[in-house]
Amino acid sequence: MPKFELIERASQMNSYLLFVTLLSLTFVAYARISTPDALSLSWKRFWKMSKVDGFGFDDEKIRPATQTLLLASFIVSFSLCTYLFLLTWIDRTTAFGLALGVTASFLLFQLLNFRIALFLTDNWKMVGVIAEINKQVWAFIGLPFLGLSFLWLIYGQANILLQNFFLILCFISYLWRLIKAWRACAQANLEWYYLILYLCTLEILPILFVWRWFSGEYN
Repeated sequence: MPKFELIERASQMNSYLLFVTLLSLTFVAYARISTPDALSLSWKRFWKMSKVDGFGFDDEKIRPATQTLLLASFIVSFSLCTYLFLLTWIDRTTAFGLALGVTASFLLFQLLNFRIALFLTDNWKMVGVIAEINKQVWAFIGLPFLGLSFLWLIYGQANILLQNFFLILCFISYLWRLIKAWRACAQANLEWYYLILYLCTLEILPILFVWRWFSGEYN
């Protein structure tokens, strides 16, 4: 009898996770209904390295509602993948709370750090450009995270290959966002020492602090 209850709870949990994944997929489906070529536009915008004054996207415009749906899909799928990644080491309740905290912190960090840097260097005109770069990266990278969540539900949370792919995907999205932002700043003729100062104080330092915190060096 206890064994039956354990299997039933696991099955119910997988049903909840599948519902969350389908919710993310629904956002993508509605985005395609709103803009039939939404996925191809997201792909182009992800790789686009335009000049600063060319961020109107001309023939590559995407409707705000479509972009909002793709961003919502990214938030849901990234949160789910983070939760599945954490389940290998901690219990479900803690993993759920921590996954939401990681997602909120990640988004807040990438929304605020460049704004702080541009405010301090009196380059506030670049805020709109960098904000658009965030949207470009997040709108597309949510699709690989969505696919990863489906695979995770099929093969289980302890799959090492999927865990490694999750970390690689996070690193690639973070690095590519940074490259696009640097490119835009360089095209706007921002001084190179501002870029170095920004990288060290608002990108590398917070990441090192969080890494050392979780590794237990501050305990």
